[in-house]
Parts: sequence; C-alpha cells; structure tokens
Amino acid sequence: MELDVSEWSAVVLAGGLGTRLLPLTANICKPMVKVCNRAMVDYCIDHLRFAGINKIVVCVKHMGDELREYLWNQWDPIIKSNPAFTLEIPKNDSYGTADAVRKVWDLIQTDNFIVSMADIVTNLPLKEFMKFHTEKHAEATVSMKPIDEFASKYGNTVLNADGRVKLFLEKPSAHEIFISSLTQQRDMVLPTINTGIYCFQRDIAQQVIMETEFNDFGKEIFPYLLENNYKLFGFNEQYYWMDVGNPKTYLWANWDILREYGWPILPQGEDSGKKIWTQESLSLPYNSYLHDRVCLGKNIHFGENVRINSLTVLGDNVVIGNNSLIDRSVVWHDVTIGQNCIIEQSVIANGCKIGNNVTIRSESMIGPHAVIEDDAVLDSRTVQSNENVKKEIKG
Repeated sequence: MELDVSEWSAVVLAGGLGTRLLPLTANICKPMVKVCNRAMVDYCIDHLRFAGINKIVVCVKHMGDELREYLWNQWDPIIKSNPAFTLEIPKNDSYGTADAVRKVWDLIQTDNFIVSMADIVTNLPLKEFMKFHTEKHAEATVSMKPIDEFASKYGNTVLNADGRVKLFLEKPSAHEIFISSLTQQRDMVLPTINTGIYCFQRDIAQQVIMETEFNDFGKEIFPYLLENNYKLFGFNEQYYWMDVGNPKTYLWANWDILREYGWPILPQGEDSGKKIWTQESLSLPYNSYLHDRVCLGKNIHFGENVRINSLTVLGDNVVIGNNSLIDRSVVWHDVTIGQNCIIEQSVIANGCKIGNNVTIRSESMIGPHAVIEDDAVLDSRTVQSNENVKKEIKG
C-alpha cells in the first residue's frame, strides 16, 4: 500500500516545564534546550517534515510567547520558500497531552494525524510508522521499542504477534516484568516501552478526545481504547530514542548524536570530514587541539594550548583561556572560561563566567549567568542561575 502523506498532519506538544532539567531551564522552556547546538523542537519539526508532513501545529504553554517568537524566527524562511509548508502555533492552556490536542482540534483537518513530543530526540522511521498504521487499519498506533535496561522506569506493553496491544503495565517492578515474561506466549514482546509518538484516525480521535473529558493519552486515552476493544496497535521496532528528561540523559543525548547513533540526525553544522561539525571556518592556535566528534558554534575564541576532547559541544561566542581542557561536556552560548581550567562531563549554560584555575567535573550543572570564581573546584555540583561560587577554604 502506497503511503499518501497528503492525508496526514501533525500536532507537536511543546508545553513542557522542564523542571527536572533545572537549572538549565531556568530561562528557557524545555523544547528550546539545544542538543548539539540545535533546539529539540527543531529536531521534532524536521523529523515530521522529512516524512512529508507539511501541516504542523505546535502546542505551546510554558514560556509560550518566547517559544512562539523563536519558532517564527527559525522557520519563517522555510515557510516563505515552501508554500506547501504551514506552521500553526496557537496558545494552548491545556491540562494534559490529550487536552492539548482537544484545544487545537479545529486545526486538524486530515483523515490521519500524528501527535509528537518536542522534548525527545529520535530517528523513529516515521514513514514506516505511518504505513504500519494505515496497513493495519489501526484506529490508534503507539510508537514503541524493546528495551533491556531501566524497563521499570517506563510504562510497559505486551503485544500480540500482529502488533495489536494486549496489555499495559504502568511502570512495573522487575518482579512483575519477570512474571509477565513467563506467562506470556512466545509471540509477545516484553518489556516494550511507549516512546511518545502516536498515530490516530481523526474520527476515532474525535470520539475519545472531543467527546470525553480525558486529559492524558498514556493514563486515560490508551487504556480506554484497549478496554473498549478499539484497534490499538504498537509499532515496535529498534531505533534511536532518548527522553531528555534530566541532566544525565541530556548529556547522553549530546554524546549519542555526536557518535551518530541517531543517524540521519547529526550535530548542527558541517562536518569537515574529521567528525568535527562547525558553522564557520576555524582559527586555532597551532598548539591547541580538537579531537574528533565535537560540535562547535560560531565565534569561538581558543587560547593557547587549549584541548577540546571528544564528545564536547561548544555554543556561540565562547571564549576559552590558555591551557584549558574541556572533555565530554556541553557549553552553551556566551560563556567565558578562564585559564588553566578543567571542565569534564558537565554542562555550562548561557552567559556563565568561569574564572582561572577552575575544575568542574562529574556531571556538574552550571545554571545560566552563574559566576565561578578563581580556583573553585566543583564536583557533581549544581549551581543555580546567577549564583556566585567562590573557592571553598577549608580549615
């Protein structure tokens, strides 16, 4: 069956607070957080566009005006160059994922539509997902993937051999997963997690979203569909997916994209052939060094004897002093790092000033516009927005 993408549109849920990503989200909403110098919401929109979907509705809520302005500035040139592409960004004071779709219902005109999330990074094969939905004559289809680790952190699903959903387990214990694996038949898969992208037939969505008071897809809509014998399917494949929900998974997402685990998702910029992605030509002192698999923004100034190790991201307008090392870390825009510093496996948000002889390591998170004074040592430390950190003097 040939897939007719003209019969599809998409709703992007971009209202997340990003509470678990604080202090990184102190001044921006979660969808605007950048992975390899690109906002997660932009990855989401491109994911839909590359599958041929040209009508996209973005539901904004938290810091909605800032996100709306960002999206118009980012996507206006593409909208002007492609008359078939439309982007709607209405205000959406919703009470949950399903309620967000309810509030933009009049903007959904196609027979089928996708609901996607703006705070995940994935290379889910979207056309295959949509084709599976149509070939199964499914009324709703949930993107899923098998997972070996951390299964108890997510809702798990049991599927029949044809992909139809048989059972939901909401964040089961390891014991429940083991018992279920013994009692299920060989043609079922467990643990299988919901990765947060959904296909709907519009007329079925009308019944379960517009004609009910359900507010949440995972907790209410999908259990209702299952209990009432709707054609609810799970598209269960192996693909890259990362829920960027906390500082640890934020670092992982950047490292994964630099390793090209999410291909064709790549870091922002052009690769010179050495796995160094840049947005402009580089000017490095002869004794400074860039390892492979790094992503660099614009207007970066490197001092003498600077070393940038693999799995590092530098944003725009970053200044790095002499003899400093940055390793497996993410540095956002407008950051100044002094001389003789060591930054390891940490994140430094916009506008920070790092003094001389500073060590920051072990998943430290430095909030926007913080100041770290000379000789400070931060180990697994969270620094809040605008905080001033001095060297600790013991004794």
